Amino acid sequence: MVFESLEPKLVWEIFEDVFTKTPRESKKEGKIREKLKTWIPERAKSLGIEIEVNEDETGNILVKKGPTKGMESTQPLLLQGHMDMVCETDRSDGFDFDNNPIPIRIQDNGEWVDADGTTLGADNGIGTSIGLALLLDPDVRHGPLELLITVDEETGLVGAFALDIEKMGIESKLLVNIDSESLGVITIGSAGGGDTDLTKKIDLQDVAGETTFYDLIVSGLFGGHSGVDIDKHRANSNKLVGRILSSVVAEMNVHLCNWNGGSKHNAITRETTSKFAVETEKAGKAEELLEMTRSEITDYYKELEPDIQITWTKSSAEPAFSIEESKKIIQSINIIPHGPLRFSSNVDGLVETSNNVAVVKTDGPEFSVLLSTRSSVDSELESFRQSVADLAELSGWHVARKDAYPGWNPEPKSPFLSFVRKHFEKTTGREVKVEAIHAGLECGIIGSKIPGIQMVSIGPRMENAHTPDERLRIIDVEILYKLLKDIVEDLPNLKRLVLR
Repeated sequence: MVFESLEPKLVWEIFEDVFTKTPRESKKEGKIREKLKTWIPERAKSLGIEIEVNEDETGNILVKKGPTKGMESTQPLLLQGHMDMVCETDRSDGFDFDNNPIPIRIQDNGEWVDADGTTLGADNGIGTSIGLALLLDPDVRHGPLELLITVDEETGLVGAFALDIEKMGIESKLLVNIDSESLGVITIGSAGGGDTDLTKKIDLQDVAGETTFYDLIVSGLFGGHSGVDIDKHRANSNKLVGRILSSVVAEMNVHLCNWNGGSKHNAITRETTSKFAVETEKAGKAEELLEMTRSEITDYYKELEPDIQITWTKSSAEPAFSIEESKKIIQSINIIPHGPLRFSSNVDGLVETSNNVAVVKTDGPEFSVLLSTRSSVDSELESFRQSVADLAELSGWHVARKDAYPGWNPEPKSPFLSFVRKHFEKTTGREVKVEAIHAGLECGIIGSKIPGIQMVSIGPRMENAHTPDERLRIIDVEILYKLLKDIVEDLPNLKRLVLR
């Protein structure tokens, strides 16, 4: 084992043997579901622990364990995380996530774990590992415990949407979501969100002749999570390609052949490729415009995106879209906003509404753009999505607005929050920050299905989630496990608080 020297041993064993050895891209969770359904009962049996594992039609898994002796009157507690991960790599030869384990390692500094050229999957493999360890640790005294492990969180909170509380047998009115990324912070609210698909089907033309073709590539960007990282001034490669090509379109006719960038709705796009053509007699002017725009972009991002690369090379001819449609596509993507649109008037520094130009894709004559919008105010979410739809329809796009998921309304006076906060500050020895975040958490959806539930979200420190630079701080896992162990063992004292 790579992590055999790390504590708590059971947590790291589960994370390595169950989760990192079973990569689990969203919508491809079959292997991890089967692994969980066999590994959990086998491990429980070897420890002499009675445990129940249920699965619903969507693939969500609920693990239930009865109270230990003397804790029978304790109210049930639901722990929650998701089984899927974002699969990204910057290896030049790619990475087969379907068949290979994550190439995990402990960094030389001994403080962090990460993966060699891929996402680590600590989001949310470490949270579910901590939850499982609490149920399987024979030294933990607890009341009735439930662990909900949802599917397909990363591409639209699909598992949470499909969850049937009664059929799964969830009894808890208290929930700890273990999917946050900063130790010392308790999250009590999150943004809602919804995706919008823009599509066109356009005939391709043979434009070879007195034309020069170029391959344009924007790469080397940080990327990041389109919620928690959206206000960090990170560049989006789709937007940069839109800016670059728009500068050319403003001066001459352009035939767009293809445009491909991004694969996840919740990731800021790191790399985009595009092919276009201009009249050969204007190729020199086009290259001047490309150079000018590149210089402007790299000068602005020299500190924000130090590894940015913008390159173009002359290329072979390919079928292309018409001049008119090419212009509409380029200008549409250039004008659609990306990044924070408005900040909260109630919470200082919190992004209220944002948009991510997440995926641009060309498949023969079919061209599509996926936009991911978030907001802590449902009406503002839908207002912006409608404005994008209005804009897109003017340029002939077919617009499909996917169902939105609800935000999680903060309840700062929750008795359960006070209880968790007290233990958090006792464990860490410092004041804990309570906040709402701009990312989407499953708590909003689960909470809407369980009236009166009180919820918090916590987690160890992780950085650069959804990118190959994802890393997890080792000591935080030990601290968080001790905290949760203290919470479940002291839960009987929550009876003195009035639950709604």
